[in-house]
Amino acid sequence: MKIHFRLAVTALMILISCILMGGNAADANTGGSAPLPSSHMIANVPWHQQMNGLFCGEGTLEGVYDYYGQDINQKEIADVARSSSAGTWSFDMVRAGHFSSMSFAQGRFFPPEDPSAGYRERALGYASFPYSSDQFWLAELKGLIAADTPVILLMTYEPNGGGGHYRTAIGYDDTKGMIYFSDPWGRDQKHQTDKTGITAWTYQELQSGWNYTANGESHPYWGMVMMPWNVSVKTSGSLKPGSTATVTADVTYPCPVPFNSSRYPAKDAVAVIALPDGMSLDSSGSRKTLGDMKAGSTGRATWKVKIDGPVSGKTIMVQTQGKVSGQVPEARWTGMSVSYPAYSYMDAIGGNGSIKL
Repeated sequence: MKIHFRLAVTALMILISCILMGGNAADANTGGSAPLPSSHMIANVPWHQQMNGLFCGEGTLEGVYDYYGQDINQKEIADVARSSSAGTWSFDMVRAGHFSSMSFAQGRFFPPEDPSAGYRERALGYASFPYSSDQFWLAELKGLIAADTPVILLMTYEPNGGGGHYRTAIGYDDTKGMIYFSDPWGRDQKHQTDKTGITAWTYQELQSGWNYTANGESHPYWGMVMMPWNVSVKTSGSLKPGSTATVTADVTYPCPVPFNSSRYPAKDAVAVIALPDGMSLDSSGSRKTLGDMKAGSTGRATWKVKIDGPVSGKTIMVQTQGKVSGQVPEARWTGMSVSYPAYSYMDAIGGNGSIKL
């Protein structure tokens, strides 16, 4: 199920249930911040109900995938994120964001759905970063939301305790002192959840419930983002038949504050152009090398093109990607027999851009 929502929401309280453990270490960028609006709600974040009591991680991941692009089958996500009867390890959550056509699923929750060579709906992975801290990073969280970046948080069922549960922070209101979540639970348990899955806590409740350190976690206040690369395409010069023009693609590998830009550098980044009928490359090939890109950096690719015929209303497409490497440590849950081995991976992450002429 998928429901889209916009700015107007009513603050609700909800008791959430989902068994989850996970971890990642603290590290951060530094940087200034512009004044934030007193309130903001990210528009049109799709809500997906988790398939069962274990899949809150998969439900939040599906919602964020759907927000940025293709909706991914939740069963496929579960196999990539190695979900089990113990829940979903947060290292696997971040790895699921990177998953691409270079990889095979390591989990076996739904064997017939095991994706190989990337998700069926999407061959490229996303930029994907975790962050955790001993400090309550509300200001940074609000900055991400104000920039229309959903943030998946690992927290407790309720503000005063309970096991781990993933929710996606999608709004805040300083006047009311409220943070808004897209919650995949979406079921009535002591508190009614509205049909969009939106629920709200006070800032004080957020500070308490987010102060959660799961198995393998060195710090509480864990969050993650994932998003495609930003590709801005523009043209310069005449687009009349018989002319020569330049196409430029500015490619950004996003890594917003407070996430660590030294992690997951992209190797061998490239940009590939696809021209419509009526345009052809002047001399060089369609593939341009961007080299190695650090997270948070921007590269540029340019092409000279010939205008062979009318091109008004047609579209130029540019696809970009680079290779990232990661490691998922051994997953062990205290008091449970479930464990997964450590493994390393390499994936192709990137994004697409276009311009209509």
